[in-house]
Amino acid sequence: MMRDPFCGALAYQVLLTMLFSGCYHDFDNKGTCHFTIISDRSARTVVFMTFATKGRYGMFKVFLVEDESVVREGIRKNIQWEQYGFHYTGDASDGELALPMIREIQPDLLITDIKMPFMDGLTLIKLVRNELPRTKIVIISGYDDFAYAQQAISMGVDQYLLKPIIKDKLVEILADLYEKMREERQQQEYIEHFQREAQEYENFSRRRFFEKITTGVLSESEIIETAGSMNIDICAPFYNIVLFSLSSAEYDGSMPESYTEDLAAVQDEVTKLFIGRPELILFRWNITTYAVLVKGTRDDIEPNTIDCIKNIQERCTAAGNDVGWYIARGTPVSRLSALPVCFAEASRILAYRYICPEEHILTEASIQNLRKNNDIKTGTYSKELDTEHIRKFLSSGTEQEIDDFIEQVLQNVGEKVVSATLLCRYLAMTVCFAVIKYLDLIGSGADTVLLTDFWPNDSISTAEDVRNYARQVIKRAIYLRDRESTRQQHVLLKQAIDFINENYTDPSISLDKVAKNVNISPNYLSAVFSQEVGQTLTEYITSRRINEAKNMLRNTDMRLSEIAFSVGYKDPHYFSFVFKKVSGCTPSEYRRGTGSEH
Repeated sequence: MMRDPFCGALAYQVLLTMLFSGCYHDFDNKGTCHFTIISDRSARTVVFMTFATKGRYGMFKVFLVEDESVVREGIRKNIQWEQYGFHYTGDASDGELALPMIREIQPDLLITDIKMPFMDGLTLIKLVRNELPRTKIVIISGYDDFAYAQQAISMGVDQYLLKPIIKDKLVEILADLYEKMREERQQQEYIEHFQREAQEYENFSRRRFFEKITTGVLSESEIIETAGSMNIDICAPFYNIVLFSLSSAEYDGSMPESYTEDLAAVQDEVTKLFIGRPELILFRWNITTYAVLVKGTRDDIEPNTIDCIKNIQERCTAAGNDVGWYIARGTPVSRLSALPVCFAEASRILAYRYICPEEHILTEASIQNLRKNNDIKTGTYSKELDTEHIRKFLSSGTEQEIDDFIEQVLQNVGEKVVSATLLCRYLAMTVCFAVIKYLDLIGSGADTVLLTDFWPNDSISTAEDVRNYARQVIKRAIYLRDRESTRQQHVLLKQAIDFINENYTDPSISLDKVAKNVNISPNYLSAVFSQEVGQTLTEYITSRRINEAKNMLRNTDMRLSEIAFSVGYKDPHYFSFVFKKVSGCTPSEYRRGTGSEH
């Protein structure tokens, strides 16, 4: 194997020299050419060229399979491929040699002969159609191969060429296919853009909907009506709720969660689980926690719940130690109105992740086992309150979880310890010092909590006193934590918005790209952005683009296509579509002053 960079006309001359020598070669993504010597067996030839196959919008990769070297060489050399929008990525003398390269290159266009040794064109076409259905196929045949050509056409080839190959005819076919492929690529981009935008907005809306379900704000009829408007099939004989938390293993809640490829990957993998699974409805609960509404009959609600947990577990386990994850579930209920109770149970169990960090799947049974073990350990008053549990809760716990957490802490310490007056004061002091240490760590300052009302005194003598004191001081700490987090969020949001305002003309700008720039997870940015700004990040980008387009329409004589390109749209038709969707009138109507805006 030898490696050498090539460029310009000289490179092409050297390349041709190597071709005639019977060499296999390819270019990596950095423009380096790789050659591999091919043995001269049965005069079979392989050429593998992948230069300039990435990063050039509008160019399509073409691969040639032809057993006649003269024909193959003529096609390769006599067509100015890039002039017609194509990159010549390689060729082979038969289907057997071509197939592994086609799988690696994934060409947009395959030109293949029909009659070839080892693996003929028909077999190759069938395999490519199955594996790469979007690849366009042009067949080459002679007059004597008409029966083969008929078969190939029935398999969905796009065009055919008769031998001898006429350059003008091939160029005509290339021009026709380029236009079709360009239109298809644009359509695919539209679809993907709409999917991203719709998904981001849907996540925002579903989160609000789930909040209303679990807090009992909506009646059963209102839940069904709202779900119908959101195209959610929510009705079933039985329901359950599964909660799962996903975060970076290093995330402690004191700072916005940093962007990591591993976390983004597992979040993507887990959310894909619910595509095409009508019995599992995914909701976003908060920045790190998701909720799954499991549906089923009396007989399958439990299997559906177990299967949901198993699939989440498998994806999270595969991520290794870089991702922190916990799962909890409720008890099935038969009415939508009972979902708040089911959610409260799952939430209470999930809160035990602060007490049992080694237990990733939390159940009522595992909690009971923990209590039994603690009853044994605390017989001699040896069980101490673990301040690390308090720190973990302060780092990411919510106000709604405070009561459950305190109860868990006291149960973990043991009833005999909590019932002792002296030890009650000790527990209160331990909570106080743990809170002070945490607030000092995140920069909030201990003086904000060391007030008379928050300092434990001699009146704390019962378990209920400890509960009340811990609830008060922890609630105060969470308020200070969230205040500090909000301050940091505002800084990051400003950075994100500044980045968008500077780069909104970039057609490739996206949630993931903005998140990487400010070094926070896409999920965190999406949740915070919609919460603080009042619209999704994609909606903000679109609004920024359309407002700038309006300014250009009012104050310049630029063509609509020029304006579209200037504000980040690669296609003027799509720009006009978005403009009308946002503004209620077309760009032309807006310029003339004849349209009515929303």
